[in-house]
Amino acid sequence: MIPYNYTRGQIRNLFVFFIIYLKFLAYIIANNSDQFSTQYLSARSPEAALKNQSESDTGELANLLHNYEKVSILVYEVLNRVANHSWEWGTQSHVILERNYPCLSVFSQSNPLPFERDNWNGAQTKALSDLIDPIIATRREGKLPIVDGDGSSADPASLGVAVLVSAVTAQKKEKAKEYLKLAQDQYTFLIKDVPRSKSGAISHREAEMQFWSDFVYMVPPFLAFYGAQESNFQELELAYTQIKLYRDALSAPLNNVKLWRHVLPANATINDHRFWSTGNGWAAAGSMRVYATLLNLQDKNLQSKTERMRNDLANWTEEIIVGAFSFQDAETGLLPNVFGPNILDCSGTSVIASAAFRLLSYEPQRHSSLPMKAIIKAVEAVFTKYTNPQTGSVAPVVNPLDWSSEVPFNGSKPETGYVSPEGQAFGILLQEAIRAYLKKIDKKNEKKYASNFVLIKDCY
Repeated sequence: MIPYNYTRGQIRNLFVFFIIYLKFLAYIIANNSDQFSTQYLSARSPEAALKNQSESDTGELANLLHNYEKVSILVYEVLNRVANHSWEWGTQSHVILERNYPCLSVFSQSNPLPFERDNWNGAQTKALSDLIDPIIATRREGKLPIVDGDGSSADPASLGVAVLVSAVTAQKKEKAKEYLKLAQDQYTFLIKDVPRSKSGAISHREAEMQFWSDFVYMVPPFLAFYGAQESNFQELELAYTQIKLYRDALSAPLNNVKLWRHVLPANATINDHRFWSTGNGWAAAGSMRVYATLLNLQDKNLQSKTERMRNDLANWTEEIIVGAFSFQDAETGLLPNVFGPNILDCSGTSVIASAAFRLLSYEPQRHSSLPMKAIIKAVEAVFTKYTNPQTGSVAPVVNPLDWSSEVPFNGSKPETGYVSPEGQAFGILLQEAIRAYLKKIDKKNEKKYASNFVLIKDCY
């Protein structure tokens, strides 16, 4: 039925116009097929979108990864020699999990959480126990934290995930119970004994309420893993909420971006309200560890409840990465120790870049919104220019015990006082993040990116 207000001639003209439009559209698609396909795939498949957008990245990153393999052995050896504080041991434990036992890392999805003894193949995790056992042997009786934190309530918790994993993989049940009790005591200490802000944020320090950006790497990943082992939504949510509260307190505009200050309030005993690159790296990398834990839940109903949290964590991580790389030094590819004119630093550069590759491994559609050329330039700098191939020293790095120093460690000796334990660790965490990213986007060739450092067969 033709509407009464259209003549047959008008209908015929509209039909002709429609045919011409379809032919024109077909011409556009035919002559821009690659672009059209990429845009179409982007809408339909994040993985396909990433593959189209990043094929040029793959070869360069694969070469950098391959060439860094032998050097990273030395980097790892230096780390094991110089780590000597609670947060350094915690970061070292993450290196061991991601490098030697990747199927036990928070970034693995081969062992959904809760991770239980009945699901473990019984293989030993000696590298992990060799780290943890001498540390806890120094623990004072009656103290709840896993190890003394030198005044920090947060830093000992960085060992918490490794302790919980060891409670599953320990060969003897008595030892497993000991590890589990350590984790439970650490959790109790954080929840019941540590000062809190009016908003409910757990303090980074024991003596007074302080916000430190470092906290996000130390505490929330432990809270999330503890909650995942208990399948407890409130505990999982607590990990997310702590990051949110810390972001509310520390994130602030800087030029045209948003980054995190290091320590607040300004009248605290320890004061550093600057925008420290390593502090931003702690926040970004810690957020991604929580993200990965929330995603790796056996209970799919529980997992679905964390979707909003994961989206926030991804957005906040991206915000830090984009902001940080806007300050990249054009000549060296490194980030400054403090955002603005400052000494250059491999530690902050490496940990923020590692967070970028972890984010992309989970949300590849974010490739186009991240400064990938800048990030890859940073990887090349750290791996090829600022890691000594003879000694494994990573430098220049900020003195981890004096962030205000204008004299970086130069790495002239692979010893304490010349290298940073966290700087050494971040280089390897970056290596493993790139490995995961390449496996994600190049699944046909993922064996090409296999690690030689895995200590348990088929532990991927």
